[in-house]
Amino acid sequence: MFTSLRSRLIASYVLIILICLILVGLVLLVLLGSLRARLAFIRLADAAIPTAFRVRSLWQRGLSPAEIADQLKDQAEAQGFRILILTSEGRVLADTRGDWTGRRLKMPSLKVPPTPQRPYLSGRLTTPGGRTFLYVALPITPPKPGQRPLFVALTTTPGWGIQVFLREFSPGFVLAGGIAFLASILLALLIARSIARPLQRIAAAAEEIARGNYDLELNITSPDEVRRLAVSFNRMARQVKASRQAQRDFVANVSHELKTPLTSIKGFAQAILDGTAKGEAAQRRAAEIIGDEADRMSRLVDALLDLARLESGQVEMAREPVDLAEVLRRCVEGFALRAEEGGVDLRLEVPTLPPVLGDRDRLAQVFTNLIDNALKHTPSGGKIWVRGCELRVRNGKAEYSTPLASHLTLPQVADGEWVAVEVADTGEGIPPEDLPRIFERFYQVDKSRARKRGGTGLGLAIAKEIVEA
Repeated sequence: MFTSLRSRLIASYVLIILICLILVGLVLLVLLGSLRARLAFIRLADAAIPTAFRVRSLWQRGLSPAEIADQLKDQAEAQGFRILILTSEGRVLADTRGDWTGRRLKMPSLKVPPTPQRPYLSGRLTTPGGRTFLYVALPITPPKPGQRPLFVALTTTPGWGIQVFLREFSPGFVLAGGIAFLASILLALLIARSIARPLQRIAAAAEEIARGNYDLELNITSPDEVRRLAVSFNRMARQVKASRQAQRDFVANVSHELKTPLTSIKGFAQAILDGTAKGEAAQRRAAEIIGDEADRMSRLVDALLDLARLESGQVEMAREPVDLAEVLRRCVEGFALRAEEGGVDLRLEVPTLPPVLGDRDRLAQVFTNLIDNALKHTPSGGKIWVRGCELRVRNGKAEYSTPLASHLTLPQVADGEWVAVEVADTGEGIPPEDLPRIFERFYQVDKSRARKRGGTGLGLAIAKEIVEA
């Protein structure tokens, strides 16, 4: 029944409203409980004065106390009181209900004369049975000389005032509570709607994304929590769109990168089969091309598998002390002959570096890839520098351990101690508009030249995954 957020919000609001109304009622009853005696005395005093005038009038007409009580019986029942006619000693001469006639009640205040400020007497009386009643009594002057004065007293239970109060005011309280309850429900509906509607929009947008529509942009301004959720949803949608686009680009790039060598392999294999490649030299040349393209495909597949394992976290990186200076020296030595053959001056400028925690082989793979790229893009007569230094960052400012490091580009890293490594060359460089994309898979600034140099466009993507692992 309460499966939706909106219905649950409304139900919770209604429950809270009901609890508040019940609490208000209980508090009201508690407050009235402390005032019940005062309310009862006020009601008794209001009725006592006209009753006393009527008793005096009936007494002057010669009616006995019992006859007077009979005359007052209907009035007492209508007002909910018990009317007594008694002596100053507390002996009941007449009772409108009849069962107290002849008894002596403990009413000490009858001994105290009334005053102009307070013409009536009041207090609590206790019956022989132990019950307590509130009373208000007024003296009645005898109509004839020589007669003893009497008292007329109106009595009731302590809770009678509350009963009368509730009987008179309950309809108003119930009406006010009902109006407040309905108004609160209406307000709860509006609040639930204001919360549920943005969430419904987000749910609908999520369904649209599931159907492949990634161009949605939610504009929700309130409430703040839902607005933050919408901002996160928009960010997620953009990331999903970018991821889907990257997947499509990846499939297209892989297809393209595989199609070129496959075309060459198929063409030269067909030339050998149908005799187009005549002579031993032509066939040998065709076989060499087939082998080179197969090696290229093998390297591409290996790089793709390596990148996939890195991105999925399947590659477990070692965490051991590594001498980066030694790793860089070995990498440079590995490319020394190739640099010499290409007429490139490859220099290593690395002081003694503190050990770092990492995977020696994977770090060597990163530096090898960077130096290999530098050699591919540096013409004969150019220079390549492989530099490294200890780096301390304090309050966003770098403190290098050697003046040689002034050539390094300041990395954006947190405060602490680091080791910075840079591979720089005098090649054609990378256009500024291409810099944000150089770590994307298969992205190459000049695809035709990169293909001639044997590049796959995966080296920097793999290097990035290794460094961030």
